[in-house]
Amino acid sequence: MNRHTPTPLFALLLLLSPTLQALPNDKDQPLEIISETAELRDQEGYAVYSGMVRMTQGSLEIDADKVELFFKNSDLEKAVIYGGDKKQAYFQQIPNPGEKPVRGLSDRLIYQSNDDQIRLIGTKKREAIFCQKGSEQKGQRIIYDINNDIMKAKARTRTVFRPDSAPGTCDHIRSPHR
Repeated sequence: MNRHTPTPLFALLLLLSPTLQALPNDKDQPLEIISETAELRDQEGYAVYSGMVRMTQGSLEIDADKVELFFKNSDLEKAVIYGGDKKQAYFQQIPNPGEKPVRGLSDRLIYQSNDDQIRLIGTKKREAIFCQKGSEQKGQRIIYDINNDIMKAKARTRTVFRPDSAPGTCDHIRSPHR
């Protein structure tokens, strides 16, 4: 695997800012993206990373097959994170100091900076899964409000309370990419 951190784009990526971070010090941590390939179009405000993509910044961890980043005026406007044919995209993030991470799996994750939400998009074959404090939500469309630490489910959904999981954890949800 190759590391891709070109200077101009890396500076832009560091602008993922507090809006994509849950813990107060996450925004001060370096953003690292590891992938098989990278295509960077600084003039167009676009970057795409493909092949076993691993993004980390503080408590935020993302594993995917492909990540597209869109910028407007040097600020991250949108991130689209894709799973593959056999593996869903994975994310986890610690919402508040001392809490266990929230975790999610979906075919596609969409982060839009204007509303500070992560959208988990599943399909009829593979539902999106979001887990917070041991409570698991499954469905075709789940929205996680980062600032308010609130999960909302759209379309038909199913909630699962897992007695076999340690109380308040989502340890049963793991990245299929590792």
